[in-house]
Amino acid sequence: MNTNFRIRCLGFHSDYRKSKTCTERSRSIQRRPRGPKWAGFFAIILTLAGFAVAQAGQRDLQKLTVGYTPISGAAIPLFIAMEEKIFHKYGYEVAGIFMGGSPLINSAILAGEFPIGYTGGGAIISSRLGGSDLIAIASPLQVLTIDGWAKSEIKSIADLRGKRVGVTRFGASSYFAGLSMLESAGVKPNEVTFIQNGGVGESLAALMGGRVDVCMIGYPYGLRAKTAGFQLLFRPSTTEYGLFPTAAIAARDSWLKEARNRKVVVDFLRALGEGVMLARENAAVTKRALKKFTRVNDDADLQGSFEFYKDAFPRTLRVDEKAMANAQKFVDHPKAKGADVKQFFDNSLVEEALK
Repeated sequence: MNTNFRIRCLGFHSDYRKSKTCTERSRSIQRRPRGPKWAGFFAIILTLAGFAVAQAGQRDLQKLTVGYTPISGAAIPLFIAMEEKIFHKYGYEVAGIFMGGSPLINSAILAGEFPIGYTGGGAIISSRLGGSDLIAIASPLQVLTIDGWAKSEIKSIADLRGKRVGVTRFGASSYFAGLSMLESAGVKPNEVTFIQNGGVGESLAALMGGRVDVCMIGYPYGLRAKTAGFQLLFRPSTTEYGLFPTAAIAARDSWLKEARNRKVVVDFLRALGEGVMLARENAAVTKRALKKFTRVNDDADLQGSFEFYKDAFPRTLRVDEKAMANAQKFVDHPKAKGADVKQFFDNSLVEEALK
């Protein structure tokens, strides 16, 4: 093979003659893996690696069960934190368990079914006065947002004497909202009949079915009551009776004494705080969470709920002492009047979460 042939064959400078022959070079090129096959191979490797990392991340999440009530706008911060996976940022996979009323949640906490509850402040006070070590460690909603919706023939709260008032459960925030409504008009609790319905949806059904004359209902179900023709009889958030720990985070004092458990709560509160912020500022996120957990699909109802609650949620999760004091006066227990309200809450975990 002459030099000119080598140049034409290899396409390089004639110095290449010192390298492989044309045949050897051709064989070398043929033995090279083709680009697409290697690309596919690497794509598979990267996909598997990504899947493995994702699986490892999932395994690293600590599972945490939280009992909550109600299925209404009052629980929006928790709904958002779960739906938007905010808890994942802090290393937790939170499973929410709905229970129809704060007393049921508190009993479950004391029984060891789960360590943290999204419950009502009034029920925490009742439990503690009864001898438990349950305590409020945060409050994501410190005003009563549970309205009284009545039949058209009920013209005033005074007309409720001898009537039936629907609530979720005795000792729940809806019950205390009913007591606030009666107090605002000087009606005594024993002048009405309280009916337990089990949940907000069930309360609306009781009102629409005629089983009660007035019912304490939160949004978005309150909008459904309005659409059905019922009248708004009492809105506590616009009165002096509105300051109240409607939603509070509860845990046991004895459980919180362990450092690892305290860390769990602090992380939980950080995530919940982000949920509160979004509930105040982000309509799209709020409506998405509400739609999933309340199964309300009407956009007007969802938007109305966002507008109603956004200013009700606080800028801090600290428990308001005055709100707890307002709840304390409604608690039916012989020790309630003389008790120091500060024994019912502890803001130290919120303070730690804010750092």
